[in-house]
Order: sequence, then structure tokens, then C-alpha cells
Amino acid sequence: MINNLAIHVITLAVGLGALPSALSVCPDRQIGIGHDFSLAGGAYSVIRANNCGIIADRSAAVDKDNICGSYNHGATVQCNAGTQIPNTAQTGDGTNWGNCHSTNESCGVTDVQNVHFCCSRNGLFSSGE
Repeated sequence: MINNLAIHVITLAVGLGALPSALSVCPDRQIGIGHDFSLAGGAYSVIRANNCGIIADRSAAVDKDNICGSYNHGATVQCNAGTQIPNTAQTGDGTNWGNCHSTNESCGVTDVQNVHFCCSRNGLFSSGE
């Protein structure tokens, strides 16, 4: 006979297994583009992997809070003319990204690592499901 404690442990384990990953900021096979905020240096733009790891950043750029332009490691983000809305990106490994869409996600428990756009690999559309 299973005691009540064992039932609660099994219920908790099953419930935790059903939770979505807190670190997935964009649909599979997409990257995130957004901002990190530093108390010392203000905001700077970042390109993030879907698991929130930083692929490249603009922390050394003069206009580091602008998401459009050149990043370290050879990455770039091209935006629609006169906007800060990306339409394509290229990571330092030469992978092209496109079909960028707006999102409002955050990496971590505070709102200091924001993802504003998700872009699909090779410009392929993803429904996000």
C-alpha cells in the first residue's frame, strides 16, 4: 500500500514534468533579438539562442541600444527602413534568419533580459506551435 507522502511526491513529479521550459523564448529553430539592461552601462542589444544564451551583442557599439546593425562575432541585424523592426539577421556562423515577428519574452526572473522579436532560420516561417 502506498502512503500519502508517496502519492504527493508522485503527483508533484508528474506536475513538474508538464511545465513548459522557462528558458524557451521563441519557437523551435528561431533566435531572439532584444535588449539586456546593465546598471553600469544601460541597455545594449543582444541576439539570443532559443534557450536564452547570448549569440552576439552590441555592448561595445556607440549606439548599443539600437537592435539594427553590426554585432560582435560577425553577426548583423537588418531592419525595415527607418524602424527598429528587424526583417533579417545573420549570426556569426553565416546562418541567415528572417520572417521576424514581434514577441514580449524575458530570460530569467527579472525584466532585464528582454526578447522583442523572434526570427526563423533561413527565413522559413514558423507558426510558433
